Amino acid sequence: MSNATPSESSLEKDIAELRDRLAETIDELTERAAPKNVVAREKAKARASLHNATYTESGDLRMDRVAIAAAVVAGVVLLKVVASRRKKRW
Repeated sequence: MSNATPSESSLEKDIAELRDRLAETIDELTERAAPKNVVAREKAKARASLHNATYTESGDLRMDRVAIAAAVVAGVVLLKVVASRRKKRW
């Protein structure tokens, strides 16, 4: 094992390399945390989740799940229509 102390130029070189790596890491984190990039990632996740929920692995549409979703949407629309008509009466 060597007890030699590193030279000043060696230390400066190491510090410069570490500074460059740190700057790259900060740039990557800044890019990853940018709101537009976060939104884009979340939209891609939502699209993939919706696609996986409504299509089989072979690409066929899962009619049972689509029918359930359509029924839920129709139910919500019906409730809103009924609620708005009841408000108009009073």
